[in-house]
Amino acid sequence: MTTVTVHTPVAVGTPRAAIMAASLFTAFLGWIQNSMNVRTENREVTDRAAEAAAVREYANRFASHDPRFAADLLAAADRHERLADQHVPYV
Repeated sequence: MTTVTVHTPVAVGTPRAAIMAASLFTAFLGWIQNSMNVRTENREVTDRAAEAAAVREYANRFASHDPRFAADLLAAADRHERLADQHVPYV
């Protein structure tokens, strides 16, 4: 003869502060994500400005020899820097 014993678990209630702790932790994670996004955006703007400045410096080397090429480089630097103002991701 075989005997099977089945235990029914006792229902455990949610700890009192668990819901509040979870919402605080979710808000904290949202704040961290937002601050990371802002830092990344600022870094991209700074990088684009530095890259545009380097291209402008390069264009100034050619200004006396080939003004059309220098003008093209300056225009490209302006477009590149303007993309940072529009917050368009670089692809």
